[in-house]
Amino acid sequence: MDLKPIPAFYCCYLLRSTVRHASTYIGSSPDPARRIGQHNGKVKGGAVRTSRASLRPWEMGCIVAGFPSNIAALQFEWAWHNAHLTRHISPEQRISFATPRTKTSRSGKVTKRPGRPRGSLLDKLSNLHLLLRAPYFSKWPLEVRFFSEEFYRSWTTWCERVDSQIRPGIKVLLDPARHLEQEDDEFSSAQPRPSQTRKRKADLLGKGGPEGIDPTYARLRGVFEKSQFLLDEDDDQQCSSISHVSCLADASLERQQSASMVPETATCPSCTQERPWLEWMQQVTLRNRGPKEVKKLLGKKGKKSIAAVAAEIIETESEDSDMEEDALTAKHVVDEEAELSSQGDEDDGSSVASADSFLSRTSNDSRKGKAKSTVGDKKKTKGKLEMVIEDSEDER
Repeated sequence: MDLKPIPAFYCCYLLRSTVRHASTYIGSSPDPARRIGQHNGKVKGGAVRTSRASLRPWEMGCIVAGFPSNIAALQFEWAWHNAHLTRHISPEQRISFATPRTKTSRSGKVTKRPGRPRGSLLDKLSNLHLLLRAPYFSKWPLEVRFFSEEFYRSWTTWCERVDSQIRPGIKVLLDPARHLEQEDDEFSSAQPRPSQTRKRKADLLGKGGPEGIDPTYARLRGVFEKSQFLLDEDDDQQCSSISHVSCLADASLERQQSASMVPETATCPSCTQERPWLEWMQQVTLRNRGPKEVKKLLGKKGKKSIAAVAAEIIETESEDSDMEEDALTAKHVVDEEAELSSQGDEDDGSSVASADSFLSRTSNDSRKGKAKSTVGDKKKTKGKLEMVIEDSEDER
């Protein structure tokens, strides 16, 4: 299996129906603006449970971002969605509990399974608070971004109630959309040209809300442009520092006096610029594993702003790119059915499958698929997971 670079962006999100506030949805996506469009029927795709016209439109109240991989995001999504089962919340701290559910088969056999509890918005946010304090997730370079002031008030209310707080390194931001509704009405009054669409996307980036998120590598364009002239002696403005990854990590850990294996931030020994460690590793993996993405970045001609490059990349992406990302679902990463059928209590010590075992299983399935393929099936993609957008939350 080909190794992929650390994704430009991947997040878990919490939706709420603007029509029926009791209906919520937890999911994950590499492009939150496109995903909310799918849930509201503006873009092809979306989950079945959010397709009811009686519940639309949905609002994206908050996201959790900063995951080092899509598998990491899906692990967090599963734990957030199954707060009544996950091992990352101890029984003493758990506030969501499974409700017994009985099922009678045709043969008359009765089985009991833990049912998913129905929770309010405050329950979802309090479980989020618990997960961000969990030893496994609290070490990740995560950030929580609220797009709704109501969601943010509920969050702050809960934080004032509890004694334990999340790690200071986890950023919590209120970032509501700041663009004018009048601009949206003017834009939707006629069929926009591609250039208008790109301009609108560029204008909205950085202005808050889901559409203000840049889900591309555009911010790294300047870094890769500089690397092309790394040995150019005439360019005095370029930072020409080269470091071993391990040496940079050791120096950062020593400076931070941290006992961790991975630093939170690293400082360039030449220009003394401090960056999050995830961003450094994103650049390294992109160089080694993402030649197509780098070519796409460097292929943009002319001096354009980061927002303009990002809008152009978003516009040129295929319409089903988000669906392809979501083909790998939380249920694939965490075997929920095996968990529920094998355990009757609330402990899920064996629920989170390791990435290595998952990747090896996928690789074996891929080889089997190729061995069974015929000449007539050569045009079809072999060994890939079925393209399915997995629902993550029950509607109420």
